[in-house]
Amino acid sequence: MHIKSNLLNLGVVFATLLANSLISDSQVKGKIPLLPTQKSWIAVQSANIATLANGNYQFCSQPDPKDWRDGAGVCLNFSKVGNRLNGYYGYPHSDNFICIRGTVDNNLIAGEALAILWGVNQLKNTPESAFKWDLEQRLTLSQGHLISTANNGEDAVKRILYRHASLNLEGFYQYNRPRMTPPSQLCEWKAQK
Repeated sequence: MHIKSNLLNLGVVFATLLANSLISDSQVKGKIPLLPTQKSWIAVQSANIATLANGNYQFCSQPDPKDWRDGAGVCLNFSKVGNRLNGYYGYPHSDNFICIRGTVDNNLIAGEALAILWGVNQLKNTPESAFKWDLEQRLTLSQGHLISTANNGEDAVKRILYRHASLNLEGFYQYNRPRMTPPSQLCEWKAQK
């Protein structure tokens, strides 16, 4: 009985190794990440945003948490029409986000961004030179201009337009549906100066 159990375990290990060896060389060169499952490893294909059909999407830097959270890591919630994208990039369950619109080339979005800053989150100076907006260093912004200010003190709201925004979503995970607030409820692109 003990020998049969060992042979069965050895067979499972052999089958797992054989399955892993069947992953083609082109997949490895294409940098398709491997994710662990409980019993073995599976290959996950990275989505190309440019080839997505027109519609609404959510991509995040971490896999779907499959719980109450709207996303994990930093996320882009957007609508796509042709090669045009309109959405926002930020951290779920926070007020730390930035609106983005532009064109898509593979997994790179190039266009402009709109920051909406409330009270304590406001910058003393509007940055004009290029800087990385997020901890993951995926979003680069430059050419910032203050376009409006409303209220004073803790209720103050500043809107900063960045004429240049570049966002790289290579390796992000596509969620089965957008779960974050729709971009139309957060991003008001008013007339710019």
